[in-house]
Amino acid sequence: MMEQEKKARTLHDVFAASQETFDDAKKKSAEESSKRASFFRFAKDGTYAIRILPLAPVQDQDGNFLPLERKGYEYPLRSLMLKIENDKKLVKGKPSITYVTVCNAKYAFKEINADLIDTYVSVACEKYADDDKLCKKLREGSFSGGLKWDSRRCMYIIDLDNPGDGVQILQLSYSQYKDLEERKLNLWGKLNKNGKMVPCPISSIDSAYPVEITRKTENNKPAYSFNIDTVSDKDVLDEAILQQLIDMPRLPEQIYRYTRYHLEATVAYLSQLDEKFDIDVMSEDKVQNCIDQIKTLLPADDQSHFTLGEGKEDESDSDSANDIDSLWARYDALCNDDLDDQTAEGQELRTDIMAYIEAHNLDVKVTRKKSNEDILNEIEDELATAANNRGNEEEEEEEKPDPAPKRRQTPVEEEEDDAEPAQPADEEEDDTPEPERPRSRRERNDDTNEPAARASRRGSRPPRRRD
Repeated sequence: MMEQEKKARTLHDVFAASQETFDDAKKKSAEESSKRASFFRFAKDGTYAIRILPLAPVQDQDGNFLPLERKGYEYPLRSLMLKIENDKKLVKGKPSITYVTVCNAKYAFKEINADLIDTYVSVACEKYADDDKLCKKLREGSFSGGLKWDSRRCMYIIDLDNPGDGVQILQLSYSQYKDLEERKLNLWGKLNKNGKMVPCPISSIDSAYPVEITRKTENNKPAYSFNIDTVSDKDVLDEAILQQLIDMPRLPEQIYRYTRYHLEATVAYLSQLDEKFDIDVMSEDKVQNCIDQIKTLLPADDQSHFTLGEGKEDESDSDSANDIDSLWARYDALCNDDLDDQTAEGQELRTDIMAYIEAHNLDVKVTRKKSNEDILNEIEDELATAANNRGNEEEEEEEKPDPAPKRRQTPVEEEEDDAEPAQPADEEEDDTPEPERPRSRRERNDDTNEPAARASRRGSRPPRRRD
């Protein structure tokens, strides 16, 4: 009897020691509620006022804040959109295309000697040094069939005209970033005259001015200009925003994502380049060693895989060609390469946009007068409307009072309403102009002539699964 009581007491102690504490619960809740930030998108012409946020320090396991490895407000990003062909699945007589965007692997794995794509280009140009055309081709942009990285700068921002959208990620092309930096340094120098030590005028916690970004379309191409609004009051970050920055994933976690899926997609694309150019680079030791090195650094629980024709890392992967973010990314890449809607690449994107509309049963009309960007914006509007409708129906369902019980009530099976929009019709043109988003700030005219990166502009949309 005594032995059984002792055993029971021992088990009680084991479970008691393993119980979740209040601090554990708070930490888990914060981790589970931290969402991947959406990307800010310039939907229409106008002036957008944003508040650039400073980089947040990292905490160790004990909650102590560590020194920042990078100070300021931005991180660099080099990415490449891979166009992987599947000749086993034809679309209008041509191989179907799977698009996968990958970042430079050295961002995610600092231990590797070089990124796989960089290694491939280096080995190819060394092995086929007498083929100038090949090396030139490999160093061109992705839509030209090359492997040149798209360089951007990423930062956390708040849309001052729509603060309810929360913290978002803004991506700028390198030339746009340099334009903004030049304006920042010029202003900062003036503010620091006479020995003053003023903090950063666009990202400090209590001394930053709003930044205005004006979009203006000229010759069917959007151009962007920047202005630091020193006329308005300085924007002071409150405790709630600072706490949100502490709780959110740091920028590198958001933008430097490299999984087994990305590695396998890269290997598939580079193997196709071998075949396309009739060369043999993938079998070289440097390339194989690079692949093996990345494999050893991937997390053991990374079970993602790239399968040609599926284009998905998993059901929630945003790199899929069937995802609205992927369609926007392709549109941005086309703009960066000066390829308009009339090019073969633009028409290919339009076909995939139409397929997206059909697959998701969206009430969006596709007509000749609409640009790809117009249709993508309408898709965003339709997705936001559908999300709001679902939310309203759930609220109405919760507010319905329970019916009074009846003695012999016959059970009735109710049909579920999935709140899906109507099937689109694409033969008519709607000439009604869409109302412009109100903007209260003045416009500038000094264009950078490059499209800024896009991102989610709809706070009411359900969060996209990116993990």
